[in-house]
Amino acid sequence: MDSVYDKYFDKIYFWALKKTNNKEDAEDLTNNIFLAIFEYFSKNIAIEKLDSLIWKIAHNIWYLKAKNYIKEKDNVTLDEVNTSYNEKYLDKVIYNDIINNLTNIGLTKNEFISFKLYYCNDLSIKEISDKLKTSESNIKYYLYSARCKVKERYNE
Repeated sequence: MDSVYDKYFDKIYFWALKKTNNKEDAEDLTNNIFLAIFEYFSKNIAIEKLDSLIWKIAHNIWYLKAKNYIKEKDNVTLDEVNTSYNEKYLDKVIYNDIINNLTNIGLTKNEFISFKLYYCNDLSIKEISDKLKTSESNIKYYLYSARCKVKERYNE
């Protein structure tokens, strides 16, 4: 296990730093990832592809963190908001990570494009409707449908 830690620590830490854009969060995420790896190894399950397993665990831990962040974000009062990080940037990181995995969620082409333009490119509903040459109500429906599918996927 020490060799796994030595081999993957830097890779996972810098990946986590890129995801969180915050040193403390990256350290926490890295620790959680290695804790999950140690727990998996303690089960003595045969491992075919170590590299794939490590990154699958890392992504799963990141998704849990992102999911919890999104859930908690709605329950935070203004007095509790931490202004030491850029919340808009973290939202964008989370949505970009979700966008990279939308193929597994089953979004239609219009849902995918609308979701990406709205959350990652910061376009308004009007701008998206102009770009896709469809009504604003269609774009609102695509976004609603996409959010429902993403929410269902991340609540599993």
